[in-house]
Amino acid sequence: MSTSYFLYTEAYIDNKWVCINPTFEKEGKRRLAKTYESGSRSYFSQTADKIEEIGRRLRFDDLSAELQARYETCRDDEFVRILSAEVNIMRGCLPPGQAHEHHGIVLKDSVFAYESGDVEDLYELITPEEYAKLDEVGKQLYQYYEWDDPMGWFVHFKEILEHLHWQIHDWQNVYGDEAIKKCRVVALVF
Repeated sequence: MSTSYFLYTEAYIDNKWVCINPTFEKEGKRRLAKTYESGSRSYFSQTADKIEEIGRRLRFDDLSAELQARYETCRDDEFVRILSAEVNIMRGCLPPGQAHEHHGIVLKDSVFAYESGDVEDLYELITPEEYAKLDEVGKQLYQYYEWDDPMGWFVHFKEILEHLHWQIHDWQNVYGDEAIKKCRVVALVF
């Protein structure tokens, strides 16, 4: 059974949480755009777990008025989890200056197999000291490589934070330079 994850952005404005996701009209109804969406239990579960670990669970009544209106039918659904994490805490989970979760010296053949989807992860790393001891022919078999675990939380945090950056930027362009001091991600897990 698949699990669905719907993420939204809320900002604390005028002493209340406000959903800052844009809305669009579709089939005569106003639809709320999502910050991020995933329908894969295996690929996103670590991300949801990390959001819960650094944040907290919310009650339905803790949501912004916009999200309460959008998900009114889920108000009493005991199987829906609502998770939340502050954006600044999420940003703090990513080491500054580190573009990818993993890096190291790996066999070129392994990189090719990883990029083509033949293997799920790169396991055979060598240290810089081991690489230095190789002869020239041996060194040509290896390369430095950076990658993200596609089933880990790191890669999804980067994407979510990029979406958040643009949503906050767009909100401030529309509503003026009013500073958003507190912002959070809300994940509804079905």
